[in-house]
Amino acid sequence: MKIAHWTMFNNSGMYRVAEALVKAEALAGADSWLVNCQDPNGYAEILDADIQVIHTHLPDDVRQQLTRPLKTVFMAHGTPEYVFQRSVEAGLNQGYGASDSWQLQQFWMQHSDAIVTFWPRQQAIWKSLCDKNTRVDCIPQGIDKGFWKPVDSAGKYMGSPSLFTAENCDYSKWPLDLFIAWPWVWEHFPKAFLHAVYLPNDQHRWFYPLINRNGAGFKTISAGLIFDPASLRNAFCSTNYYIGLVRYGTSNLMSKQANACGAKTISYAGNEYSDYWVHEGDQREIAKELTAILKGDVEPRKKKPVADISETAKAMQKIYERIL
Repeated sequence: MKIAHWTMFNNSGMYRVAEALVKAEALAGADSWLVNCQDPNGYAEILDADIQVIHTHLPDDVRQQLTRPLKTVFMAHGTPEYVFQRSVEAGLNQGYGASDSWQLQQFWMQHSDAIVTFWPRQQAIWKSLCDKNTRVDCIPQGIDKGFWKPVDSAGKYMGSPSLFTAENCDYSKWPLDLFIAWPWVWEHFPKAFLHAVYLPNDQHRWFYPLINRNGAGFKTISAGLIFDPASLRNAFCSTNYYIGLVRYGTSNLMSKQANACGAKTISYAGNEYSDYWVHEGDQREIAKELTAILKGDVEPRKKKPVADISETAKAMQKIYERIL
């Protein structure tokens, strides 16, 4: 079976999931390909694929060139709220002809042979937008647990306690609430430090005045650095906590990687893979809950174990077989 996975090569969590899935499917015996949907030079090699898996987009002109019947699996990566907001913002700010991710989402949900998500909440929302008999599969979002595992630290990060965050700095998971709350937390911990990376250079003009003015920056080591996987794994194993405040308590790829590496993890309520929850909303209450966690006054949750990427590949194989 030949499978083409279409994604932007942008090093996002979406891209990393597609990349890992292609490797896992290849290990399982499939002829699986990772295709850059923005680079036409790679299209010719996958025109005979049995399955087209759409992580980002399958270009319209490619559909006319396929040499086998079109069979598509649409991977619904973004939360419904994220897709909706991005689409509205593009339309309002870019005007006529702007990219419309919400309409694109509806198109593939209507025209794909299978729709797949990794989250039960999102499965329920997408299902509510579908016709009566449309099926939306929810499968495990696995990671390569051969790589994402506890390792010896290359040197402990500064801070007692030390916290680490490295979320993609989009408004659905950026560290705004954390930076607002952090001064009200570190005042209880004179030796504490927050380590924040992946803070893009083009957002510094907003974030740095905030954290320098409110005092968060006094106990924060931050940078626009994007860690490679080995550096990210080391950071998980070199800090006391990983904190990723993703809206709606979504269990994103980063939180699963951190958990697999043995990090003590903090998220918004709802992420079933996290050791500790704080509740989205008033940052003063977030600060109180975070302070209690760092003081040891909160028992860790019994969290769900992270799946291996091979489990994702097996679930996808069953979907491929169903639609062929």
